[in-house]
Amino acid sequence: MSTFTGIITALSSLQAHMQAMDTAGHNVANVNTLGYRRQEVRFSARGAYPSAGSAQGSMAELIGNGVTIDSIRRAQDEFLNLHFNSTGGELSRWTTAQNALKEIESIMAPGPGFDLGATMDKFWDAWQFLSTNPEDMSARSALRANGIAVASSFRDLVQRLRWSASNIDSTIENTVEEINRATSQIAGLNRDISLALGEGRQPNDLLDQRDVLFQRIAEITGATLITPAGGQPILNLNGKALVQGNLALELTAEPGASGYMEVKWADDGSAVVMQGGELAGKFQVRDQMIPQYLSQLDDMAATLVSQVNALHEQGFGLDNQTDLDFFTPGTNAANIAVDDAILNDVRAIATAAAADSPGDGSMALAIAALRTQPVMAGGTSINQAWQYLYGSVGNDVKVAEDYINSAQLIHDQLSSRQQSISGVSLDEEMAQMVQYQHAYDAAARVLTVADEMLGTIIEQMGVH
Repeated sequence: MSTFTGIITALSSLQAHMQAMDTAGHNVANVNTLGYRRQEVRFSARGAYPSAGSAQGSMAELIGNGVTIDSIRRAQDEFLNLHFNSTGGELSRWTTAQNALKEIESIMAPGPGFDLGATMDKFWDAWQFLSTNPEDMSARSALRANGIAVASSFRDLVQRLRWSASNIDSTIENTVEEINRATSQIAGLNRDISLALGEGRQPNDLLDQRDVLFQRIAEITGATLITPAGGQPILNLNGKALVQGNLALELTAEPGASGYMEVKWADDGSAVVMQGGELAGKFQVRDQMIPQYLSQLDDMAATLVSQVNALHEQGFGLDNQTDLDFFTPGTNAANIAVDDAILNDVRAIATAAAADSPGDGSMALAIAALRTQPVMAGGTSINQAWQYLYGSVGNDVKVAEDYINSAQLIHDQLSSRQQSISGVSLDEEMAQMVQYQHAYDAAARVLTVADEMLGTIIEQMGVH
């Protein structure tokens, strides 16, 4: 090896290991950066060349030419990343749904003894007490108050459930705006990544930024990635490219026929069907579960009104009035109310089965018996229907929790595997930096020796 060759070889090692040190330092600096993938330096020997005066061809004596860095690659597993994003979308969907359902559960039963079932029990108890004391005006007033409370409870539940749906709906537009911002950023990153690759550079940090955005879009929409061979990944949302190359399609949020926001493609106005992610969870609760709960409340209220009124119309009040309704007829859970005749005069409450029978409480007793009568369409009592409704909300919360636990387990396992491949270990990076430092020191020593040799040659040539 000639002296000049030694200098060039040592210089290549200095440059390569300095770059390796920079890469290790970059890893350490980003140990807590969201979405950062550990970067690895790939060394390779530079092409050797025949020594001066040696044979040519395959028998030539080859001299090493130092080291070079082939690439600085990101440590990652593409398939693992795709699976991680997919489970992230599923986890976000059920977490969003569960949060909304827990709020609904607290609306249904804000505390022990304050739910609709407890209010109806007091209503039936008031009829039972009145049946034994039909001439007691305070008992009649108490019944009227309990009737008002039942009607108010129904209306309050409907209003609160509608508020819950409106609260969910109010977040849709902002979520769509977040999607559009993210897809626009992805399209810009795709353009920058293509330019960098075309120039022979490895845009690792840009790829990390894009992966973070991919992950967020998956969490919101359940979108999936399609990676063509040698091409830019396509962000697929329900069979349509949300982002392809430097082109991003926008979504819009517009009020639909129901008055709630619907998500559509801006280019053709077609509806976007969300099959995963936060939006799917929001739509599931807003458009399926809450309407189902409201429908059951309507059935309960309508049955309560029709059954109580049917018996009340047959009875007689203290003033001998008959054919009066206790509740305003034809109402549902949203507008149920005690009839004006009862509100104006508690003597109009029908307790007797015949006129001029002030001490007769048989009709009040018959109405009190509705507590356990199978008057609902499913063969249950009104109180049992409430217990079924409240239980179904709790069951929906439990189902969401089961899905969350299952998705969380898989997601955590994938995250752990992803970290083992892509995460930065400070201990490993410190060990690598020591290794690179020793290699750098050794190369510097080689350079010093080569410099000394070259100085000796110059000095000797100068003497002669």
